[in-house]
Amino acid sequence: MKILLLIPTLTGGGAERQLAYLASELQRRGHGVLTGFVYPGNGVWPGDLATHRFRARKPWNPMLVRDIVRLIRSWKPDVVQTCLPMMDVFGGIAAAIARVPFLLREPNSGESYPPGVKPWLRLRVARHAAAGIIANSHGGADYWARRAPRLPRILIPNGVAVEAIAAAGPIPRPEHAAVGVYTGRLERQKNVDVFLRAAAEVMAERDLILYLCGQGAERANLEALAAELGIAGRVHFTGFVPNVWSYQRAADFAVLLSDYEGHPNAVSECFAAGTPMILSANEAHRRIAADGEALLVPLQNIAATAAAIREILRNRGAALERAERAKRLASGWSIAGMTDAYLHTYVAASTNALGHPD
Repeated sequence: MKILLLIPTLTGGGAERQLAYLASELQRRGHGVLTGFVYPGNGVWPGDLATHRFRARKPWNPMLVRDIVRLIRSWKPDVVQTCLPMMDVFGGIAAAIARVPFLLREPNSGESYPPGVKPWLRLRVARHAAAGIIANSHGGADYWARRAPRLPRILIPNGVAVEAIAAAGPIPRPEHAAVGVYTGRLERQKNVDVFLRAAAEVMAERDLILYLCGQGAERANLEALAAELGIAGRVHFTGFVPNVWSYQRAADFAVLLSDYEGHPNAVSECFAAGTPMILSANEAHRRIAADGEALLVPLQNIAATAAAIREILRNRGAALERAERAKRLASGWSIAGMTDAYLHTYVAASTNALGHPD
């Protein structure tokens, strides 16, 4: 089978990493896989995976449709899968023009799409052109159930590189300080400022250092906040790092305090690493940690987050028990199992057999 995967940026984020996992496993099984992109991004794409870079123009330039149609007609895939809004729109239109089945991968939840022209256009294209929606979370599937109830919806959780995470060596860490880690984009929705304020309360009581692994629009504001709180010397902004698992494995705890999520890689990877977690009690996190695999705190609650940090550092036995349950849960999110589900969906889409949503 030949599968064309389309994404705006090749590397640097969770959606891009999941695409690399999928492409690698599909190719290992003997399928033809080509990934089309516009911007290279941060990080390194696996060198043995074929890619096609489209001409870089201003974002959302409709000439991208022409470029994708040309690629489809020359490479002749059996199915086209898009990911992230720009490719969902232009890739979806191109697939419709070229008369190739088109699947849209939904990596987010509905809260990621405020009212506007681009989300409206994405919905419009999907309703008229998509064979189905592949969502990695219940939140993403529910969003499409409300917006396009006639489209088939397939729920496929993100895969986790369990063995690679277990093999990652932890970074060196100080002997007498506890270590906390955040991995992800530095954006307002992630509430990293709440983490800094909560950590500052704990730092007044004990030695604690933080690693914030990622980049984003809020970095300058967060650096200024760390200085204002008097903790700048104990907060390390790493930027994008390819070895994020090594930071997770070295940490005493990890946090993700987002207002909303889909199926966040940061959570599944920390689960696989055996790192105790503190999660905001948004819908996605409540589902993922439904059996007590992490400590849940109210959204944007500094005091509760500080109390959760103290609890993890004070009661290590209970924290490690939760982490062990989380590790067992993550072991079920294999890349092989994820790929099985995608392949089944590709075959159904290419034979017009996806059927109706439940």
